[in-house]
Amino acid sequence: MIEEYKVGEYGLENETEGMYARTNNGIIGKIINSNSDEMINGPELLVNNKIYCVERNSIKDIQKSIIDLLEVGDYVNNGYIYEIGNTEDGHKWVHNLNGLLLFEKDIKTILTKEIYEANCYTVERNEEC
Repeated sequence: MIEEYKVGEYGLENETEGMYARTNNGIIGKIINSNSDEMINGPELLVNNKIYCVERNSIKDIQKSIIDLLEVGDYVNNGYIYEIGNTEDGHKWVHNLNGLLLFEKDIKTILTKEIYEANCYTVERNEEC
């Protein structure tokens, strides 16, 4: 969890390059540079072949496995995640509404709930005739 990989004054304190991060606004990416020479900058994240420099205080969580960053309400492989658990031998899984039980090797796409909500358009209807 984030407590294990505290954000320091000039970047992330621990060796976190190659790990995965989730920001407060739902961006998930691989940390490719955890050292920043500017005090306000945090790590650089590789997201869909683009590099993003994120602020240190925007990091919500850092994990070695991308599946550990998933939350109920996210979408994985176009299915809504409603349950997350672990097998008896400690392997994490997610269960989506498509009826699929997914492990890390099965993950192809992720749409976080924060990104979904930020881009969701609500249709308002006037019910009067």
